[in-house]
Amino acid sequence: MEKPKEENSEKKVNAAAKYSAIGFQMIATIGLLTFIGYKIDQHRQSETNIITAAFALLGVGIALFQVIRQVMK
Repeated sequence: MEKPKEENSEKKVNAAAKYSAIGFQMIATIGLLTFIGYKIDQHRQSETNIITAAFALLGVGIALFQVIRQVMK
């Protein structure tokens, strides 16, 4: 038996909202950790922004972990 079109389109909208929220969560995680690293480098007055780069990579790793965990649900 075929499902009504309204119910099917609601599922598509819910899935789109779910995955777009994951994208915003990734941006927020990476951005926040990069900003923290930047502030640490700024406070230390270092010539190279190694802490910024390290925190940015840490943010990418955490964001990917969160995405994988949420998609596996």
